[in-house]
Amino acid sequence: MPERARALLLVLSLLSACSSGKGDSSAEKPKRDRWTVPGEPPLRDLVRTGVLGNARLTEASGVVASVTVPGVFWSQNDRGNAAILYAYDSSGVPLGTVRVRGADNTDWEAIAIGPCASGSCLYIGDVGDNYAARAEVRVWRVSVPVTSASASETESPASLRIVYPGGARDVEAMWVAPDTSIWFATKRPNADDSGRLRPSQLYRVPAAAWSGKATATAQLMDSLPIVPGTSVSRDWVTDASLSGVMPTGRRLVAILTYGSVYVFDADPVTGRPGAQVARCAVPQGERNAEGITWLTDGRLMLVNEGRGAALYRGRCP
Repeated sequence: MPERARALLLVLSLLSACSSGKGDSSAEKPKRDRWTVPGEPPLRDLVRTGVLGNARLTEASGVVASVTVPGVFWSQNDRGNAAILYAYDSSGVPLGTVRVRGADNTDWEAIAIGPCASGSCLYIGDVGDNYAARAEVRVWRVSVPVTSASASETESPASLRIVYPGGARDVEAMWVAPDTSIWFATKRPNADDSGRLRPSQLYRVPAAAWSGKATATAQLMDSLPIVPGTSVSRDWVTDASLSGVMPTGRRLVAILTYGSVYVFDADPVTGRPGAQVARCAVPQGERNAEGITWLTDGRLMLVNEGRGAALYRGRCP
């Protein structure tokens, strides 16, 4: 073979190797982004169950499974919307809306279910505060409504005004313990005096606050092993849910961030988080989830935010 032809053949072979990724070590490495945590398993048995069918439920910032009517879920729109609760089934089919009588919606970012004098109540957290500027926040409490095909109104709710020691906090995650104390976890990055980012902080309002003064001061109790970062929002804490009593006899609390679901043991009476049990990755296409709730069989239901947003369920661990 002539020298010129041999050289041309060598060039063609090298070009072919480059186009197929051979000889290029970077092409063999899996791509990672800042949302990826090495070794983090995904949610198991993941099923996309449907989409939110109510065209007015565009900012679903929480979800809770009813314990009085199985198969019914409740959500609420957040900042600047009407004081309305939306009921739907696991596929997102609307089951009715209920206006909370006498309430207003500054920023309804959380919803939870817990005990009350009437048996079971919805606790609505008007606690959103993106810029940590609100002098006080509020939790509304109302008996779990009965769903209907047309809009209706609840009884007049109880309400509790809440302040944080040291000033306002940005909070979207809330759960209610069997003793009716309320827990909050902070959402966004929060640096200390040295500039080091703090983990998500845990606050508690004791049950006695409901029978005390009109305004309660939340108590700083602890922190979670979740550190919201500044470069990406994957560990910004956006919702939480306390389970019922599991077959093992214990309760669990699930903390939802934009990238993961964290599961912790929880005190069966006070709802205080204990040891971390698991951490599971939220699917890449579902990173705008703002609501999480436990199902009675130990699975978790997650709800995205947005018009026609997706619902899906899975297990962690």
